Amino acid sequence: MAEAVQVIPNLDALDALTAANKYVILDFTAQWCPPCKAIAPLYGKLAAAHAVDNAIAFGKVDVDDAADVAKKFSISAMPTFMFLVDGEPAGIDVGGAAGPLAGRQTVVRAEGTGPEGPLVAIRGADPASLTHAIKKVAELAAAAKPEEAGESA
Repeated sequence: MAEAVQVIPNLDALDALTAANKYVILDFTAQWCPPCKAIAPLYGKLAAAHAVDNAIAFGKVDVDDAADVAKKFSISAMPTFMFLVDGEPAGIDVGGAAGPLAGRQTVVRAEGTGPEGPLVAIRGADPASLTHAIKKVAELAAAAKPEEAGESA
């Protein structure tokens, strides 16, 4: 398996990562961002536990070094964790208004969907939301390819 968290230096690298994986989780970060540094070890642990070749990939985007990638997704706060499905921020079903992420201000839902909508991003260093969302992605990937679910253990 490749490195658990891959550095994304530009749009070409992002395109290659999204072409090879159905689910991509991006950590938009900056060297000067204390909350980014605080949550980075958790993101690394989650990536190591849940990355699956050709299914789930984890990327790290330094907004100062890869401004083109940050601009593509209109990133304005760090850390922001973006959830991509087939290369697009399509959203992940993490539970509606009564789910475990209900009412969390760090959770960004798909535009026009309200509190029931799928998660597109998490803004801020919110360990509980990040952990829950990544586990949901892993469940989705396992359900999509049940014959491969046992191979990554």
